[in-house]
Amino acid sequence: MTNPTVVPGIAGLPAWAAPDGAELAAMVRGQLGRPNATVVNWWIEEVDYEIGTPVTARLTRVRGTARDGEAVLRWSFFVKELQSFRLWPPYERVSKLVPDFGRFDGRWRFEADVYESDLHHALPPGLRLPKVYATYEHDDLRTVVWSENVETAQVDWDIPRYQRAARLLGQLSARLTRHDLYPETASRVPGEMTRLYVTTRLEAGAFEDLFADSVWEHPLLEGTGSLRADLERLAARVPELLGVLDTLPQTFMHGDASPQNLLVPKDNPQGFVVIDWTMAGLVAVGYDLGQLLVGHAHAGLLDAAELPALHDEIAVAHAQGLAMDGFPVDLDELRCGFDAQLVIRSAFTALPLGRLREPASDKLADLVESRLALTRYLVDLGLALPDRLTGSQVWRS
Repeated sequence: MTNPTVVPGIAGLPAWAAPDGAELAAMVRGQLGRPNATVVNWWIEEVDYEIGTPVTARLTRVRGTARDGEAVLRWSFFVKELQSFRLWPPYERVSKLVPDFGRFDGRWRFEADVYESDLHHALPPGLRLPKVYATYEHDDLRTVVWSENVETAQVDWDIPRYQRAARLLGQLSARLTRHDLYPETASRVPGEMTRLYVTTRLEAGAFEDLFADSVWEHPLLEGTGSLRADLERLAARVPELLGVLDTLPQTFMHGDASPQNLLVPKDNPQGFVVIDWTMAGLVAVGYDLGQLLVGHAHAGLLDAAELPALHDEIAVAHAQGLAMDGFPVDLDELRCGFDAQLVIRSAFTALPLGRLREPASDKLADLVESRLALTRYLVDLGLALPDRLTGSQVWRS
């Protein structure tokens, strides 16, 4: 292993994206609280995580050891590279679908802007941001954030933990919205981010991939009954869903509040460290509950049969959190926003289409079976949403 006090930078990362030896030593000392510690060595670990957003280019952990007297100490950082939309491979194709797509380009840096803002002062007790040690910019197209590598507690996500997360997300949403606390790179056009997702993800390829005949001819999708036809029916309702969402109360959201992004720290297992702040904006109330509900199901850690009961618990808790911080909403309206946005974001992308090209195996069969159950749940949820009403245009469950 290389000694970074001799060789500037971190091998394996671009020179612009890493501290030199002196900077790294200062960061390590600050993290350890040891002003006399010296860095001994370091190494890089690529993070095994499926990147689902166009503005995230790379995730790594940098780990190492330091010495302070006779003590040998371990240290680590989480390193995230953000990139401009212009570096996203589908950028040219998406730009043709969204002629003014270029106006979103400045928003790729949103997560770094959140960490550099005063938002941490406004988070409700029980939520905190990871500590950021350094940010490096490059050619106006890339930013790398060196942050705390949160040591997580090994805990179960039981109903009370889900409820606590939903309640805190409600408080967060209320505070963000009432006081307009997000950086300027957040969208302030109601529903804009949801429509952008429909255009750039669903209409730009997901629908075409999902409804290809070859998909439904795969042996693992035989016997799925009406699922394909029901997905097509649901896809036809997306414009209607978008219209109804516009009639609901609008709030700022985290953007990807799955349990995987609500880290449970060892030093406070009743709280959460909130990471992966995606591009955010004003959306219909209840948005963040969607990924909170299905995040573990999508990862194979929660059975789809458990989702209906969990759905109701977190909806009520989220409404409580909103009310606690001065943004009360009608529970039926919250459920409407929750369900419609969940369906739009997850129903058409839950099936692991890219994995269907793999050789047959029990592991693949189990994955497809679990994702079919998740898709069936989401489709049924979407098709059960009543037609758009006149007058108040509120859906009743």
